[in-house]
Amino acid sequence: MTRYARRYSFAPSDRSKSPPPPYSTRPPSIYSRLNEQTPLVVHVKRSEPASYQPRWPISECLLVLLIISICVTVFFFLYRTLSGYVPTIPVLPRTYSVAIVGAGPAGVSALQHLYLESRNRNIHLNVTLFEASPLIGGQLALNDSTGGPVFPYNDPEQAPIIAEDITGTALAWSNPLFTKSSEEILGDKLEFAERPSQEVSYVFGSDIVSQNSRPYNKMSFFRWMGLIFHYGSSVWQAGALVDQGTNIRFVDAPLTTDIMQLMINQDIVEPVQEFAQAGLDSRGIGGAYETEILGPQVERIHAQGIPNINTLAMMLAAAQEDYANAYVGGELIDRLEQIVAATDVTVRTATEVTGIKHEQINDHESAWLVQHGASGSPGLGAEPFHRVILAAPNFDLYRASSIDDVEAASGLTYHPTYVTFFTLPQRLDEFGDVDQILFHEASGRYHAFREVRELAFVREVIRIVDGHTVVEHLYRALSDNGVPQEIQDSLGVTWLHQVRLENAHPDLFPYRYFPPFRLSEKGLWWTSAIHAIASTVDMSWLAGKIVAEDVLKGL
Repeated sequence: MTRYARRYSFAPSDRSKSPPPPYSTRPPSIYSRLNEQTPLVVHVKRSEPASYQPRWPISECLLVLLIISICVTVFFFLYRTLSGYVPTIPVLPRTYSVAIVGAGPAGVSALQHLYLESRNRNIHLNVTLFEASPLIGGQLALNDSTGGPVFPYNDPEQAPIIAEDITGTALAWSNPLFTKSSEEILGDKLEFAERPSQEVSYVFGSDIVSQNSRPYNKMSFFRWMGLIFHYGSSVWQAGALVDQGTNIRFVDAPLTTDIMQLMINQDIVEPVQEFAQAGLDSRGIGGAYETEILGPQVERIHAQGIPNINTLAMMLAAAQEDYANAYVGGELIDRLEQIVAATDVTVRTATEVTGIKHEQINDHESAWLVQHGASGSPGLGAEPFHRVILAAPNFDLYRASSIDDVEAASGLTYHPTYVTFFTLPQRLDEFGDVDQILFHEASGRYHAFREVRELAFVREVIRIVDGHTVVEHLYRALSDNGVPQEIQDSLGVTWLHQVRLENAHPDLFPYRYFPPFRLSEKGLWWTSAIHAIASTVDMSWLAGKIVAEDVLKGL
């Protein structure tokens, strides 16, 4: 018998007695896994859902979060690498250096506009303000030999001489563009008060040819009728001329470098290009009124006679003389100093700029070299600037630039004037007890006050003499060559301060050609181009804004 032979049983098995398995859709292969003990019908026991949720430990949760973070980081790293993504490094804006030469109204206006607008436009500027005088304010900021303000009797206890003592107390009121711009940066509001009317004498030779009061709208009826009787219709026509000049405002003027377009916008093309005499003839103003009253008014403001100026200059002169002291409020120099202090610019007073040249400073860059030194000092230095604004009519600087610049600057000429302040122990009554005396230009041939255009009472001053209080009277004189010594002796002058303003008055001919504000495409501007139209604080302020805006547009 074979070792591994199966033993047979002749008894019937349980399997043989079972019926064949029912038909099933299961594949035959499943039955190969069945054995003798596998039941033919499998009863699947349906499990009940669990009654609780398993909770993961905190450490496992943190591990999962760490794995997810690593996966996300790896994903973004691979995405940037495979897709060619290159992260951009933020580039800091370039810082431009700007030099402003002159700290008068035009220079401070340019400074303020650059300061405010560069921040609004995210332009980085490094601005340096140069001023030859030790004080901010330009020609109207008088200073003494020590570099400080001018005080009567050189006594710091006295009120200093200010710009309003030269021009009249209504300086801020009559220049609304400057006033509103200063309020914008200083965050205040100027208040103005009316002043009483003033008496004015008009002198030809040694004779008083006329007396009236200013402003025109406060003149008494009987005084007005007396002028009508003497001068006729020229009186009320001149009143209309004053109104026209007063209503000329540049508050909403466009910041365009095209002077012709500026004049069109302000509707002043005709009066700028018209001789003043033609303007008077068309308005019916002439005769004795023109000679005795209007002529001295124009000479006081512009140091030029009516035949030599345009109609706009005549209108402005009549208006300025009329309201010169009609209002009081605000001080020009004080507000200019506050504006400069409100900015973060570098200020260099008592520093004279002697030359400007555009040169190559390295292999890749050129710049304007501004040569300067301390006023009265022989030592000079030079600094490079990307842009330069000339806010002072200094022709030496123009000649140092280029031939084209000289041609542009040569179109404008200026007249000097002497401003003299002096004190008297009593009121000056030689020409009546009045506040202002205006001399006709021919007076010098007949009287000691030769070449003096104006004498005006400014204010009372009080000083202590030997322990006693003494009240004296401060006067102002405007002249071509200063107040002669013989007048000082005859009047009994107790104190005097006299200064020559080199570029006090631009020649205001009826221009047909207007110089550009931009002297060089390489980045040189000047504000004096506006003097082809007129010369006021507001005109200078507007010029500063125009030039500063053009500088910003090119950056």
